[in-house]
Amino acid sequence: MIDPVTRGWAVVTSAGVVRLGLGFVAPLVIARTLGPAAFGVYAVLAATVGIVGTVAEGGLTEAAVLRISAVWPATSHEAKQRARTFFWLRLGLASTVVGVTGLLADQLSQRFLEVDAGLLRWALLGIVATAASGAISAMLQATGAFGRMSSLTLFNTALTAALALALALAAQLTLLTALVVLGIGTSLATFAFGTRMLPAGWRLSLPSKASLHAEAIALQSTGRWLWLASLFAMFTANAEVLLLNRWAALPLVGAYALALNVATKADVVNTSLYTVLLPSVATLESSGQKASYVRSGLLRSGLIALGLLIMIPLSEAFIVLVYGAEFAPAVPLLRLLLGVMIFDVVLTPFLLLPLAYRQPRLLAAADALRAITLVIVAVGSIPAYGAFGAIAARFAARVAGAVLVLGALYLRKPPLQVQHEKAASVAE
Repeated sequence: MIDPVTRGWAVVTSAGVVRLGLGFVAPLVIARTLGPAAFGVYAVLAATVGIVGTVAEGGLTEAAVLRISAVWPATSHEAKQRARTFFWLRLGLASTVVGVTGLLADQLSQRFLEVDAGLLRWALLGIVATAASGAISAMLQATGAFGRMSSLTLFNTALTAALALALALAAQLTLLTALVVLGIGTSLATFAFGTRMLPAGWRLSLPSKASLHAEAIALQSTGRWLWLASLFAMFTANAEVLLLNRWAALPLVGAYALALNVATKADVVNTSLYTVLLPSVATLESSGQKASYVRSGLLRSGLIALGLLIMIPLSEAFIVLVYGAEFAPAVPLLRLLLGVMIFDVVLTPFLLLPLAYRQPRLLAAADALRAITLVIVAVGSIPAYGAFGAIAARFAARVAGAVLVLGALYLRKPPLQVQHEKAASVAE
């Protein structure tokens, strides 16, 4: 029999593989239409939105998944109430952060990003639209509706691909239309589509102030640490693009961003694994359950890593044939980034274990260490080695975070060690 986690992962990964194919369309069309320099601007905006969007998320999503899944389906009414309140908290926080950041857009553009402030404001508006659709996806994840959740992400990816092609064929694909149509428009359409997939009887009507306040307190107790972890993780994922933008020409930034985009798409199976493991890791109690989780995680991660390894020798043919010879500098960067992704894949199940031990602050500490390590290594290596320095910084950050988490778990006696000791005592 296939265990529920593997079954859920298979569903999410199958949809992810389809989404992987569709997900190449929009970046491909945008890259080929805009060229390396303009694509570099697009990448800088995307990196900025990623970081600001994580600030605007506030750690609410993962905390809500854990809270909703804890009472679903045993107490469906309570799950519905938690989900509805989470939606409005998520939307309200995103709107507030985007509003404040929008007021600072001129200063951010001139002093740090070197991009047009108007484009930055349009990019920031996409965060609010994404918050709405992302909240729906989180509800489906929390209730174990991985098939519907996958359908929602497929809808978003397919719509984005179709609209990108339509804009390109109509000669209307610019940085502005990419941000407005492909960023804001597709997220709003996904939200509208997703509301139809919620469990029967679930509505998104505005709850009372008392409910909002009570749920906000409950979410922040766990969410604040998950938020810090997500914030540092997002900073780590995007900081090297912003730092590279300060020391390298835009065409190189565009080539690196393209390699990073492709590598991230290839990491869809690992992302799917994280999506499915998050609700289940909260239910791990006994050492036996944790030991089983570790064994299954190693098997899945090993198979995923082998699949990613096969992609490395195919990188050159893929980049040159699909994106064009002008993006050839991205080939060696992609190969190295795939190696970093493989490292992430192997460690993902272990790096979620702090949640099983009810230690979300350990995740925050690990991601903080990754962010600090990335900045230090990037500032020291990018001026001398360019994009290769950025990759070195990314890998060093991953190693530092993994050492912290695994070291802390070792000091607590890892699940396998505990199980081994118990077995030995029984034998005696």
